[in-house]
Amino acid sequence: MNRSEWLLVLGITVLSFLMMALVSQEPIEAAKAAVEATRLASGGLAQAPTAAPTPLQTVLPTPPPPTITPRPTMRPTATPTTVPTPSATPFPFDTHPELDRYIYIDQLSQHMYIFQHGELYRTIPCSTGLPTNTTYTEAWEGKVGYYYGTFQSFGVYADRAWYLYPSLGSILVHSLPYNYVNGEKVYEDWEHLGVRPSSHGCIRISPEDAEWFTEWNPEGVLMTITDPYLDYWRALEN
Repeated sequence: MNRSEWLLVLGITVLSFLMMALVSQEPIEAAKAAVEATRLASGGLAQAPTAAPTPLQTVLPTPPPPTITPRPTMRPTATPTTVPTPSATPFPFDTHPELDRYIYIDQLSQHMYIFQHGELYRTIPCSTGLPTNTTYTEAWEGKVGYYYGTFQSFGVYADRAWYLYPSLGSILVHSLPYNYVNGEKVYEDWEHLGVRPSSHGCIRISPEDAEWFTEWNPEGVLMTITDPYLDYWRALEN
């Protein structure tokens, strides 16, 4: 064959190879297209399998310690002490608790006792009549009379007198007797109050007690004057 024929044969051969190459590429491209379609349909590139999440352990809060409510300490109950009701009988005589006020003059102790509702309210030292036949203070019970005031008798004065009853003269409750010295009152027989009889029959008390007695206003109050105990006082004088 000449050169032209060789060239023709060579061209036919090359063309045949090209045709075969084209035919063989179509199935490959088709396969690629199928794979790409599958990838797109599944949402993109295949993802690596995700590891199952490890369940978290729920940590519960620690409950607070129980509140301890303090209980009151049991203390022994105090046993109530029974307070005795004051009795109106500590004296060996009737204090007349039924009366609002009462006066008792004891010629043995030479004291005047003032009671209110049977209870002792005030004790006043006094001095009653001398144990002679004409000066002693006789036993008596009655109500205190009117206010006598200041008077003069046996050469002396006395203040805040209250009338009790008639005897050789008027029997009174009054202050200690006094005289004026340089315009001042000088009282007599202080030392006999609450100790012994020293008057002419009246009941003497201190000026301060006479003032209190007057302010207390004894008018109409029951008074008891005890026996004069003449033998006792006369024996002391001998």
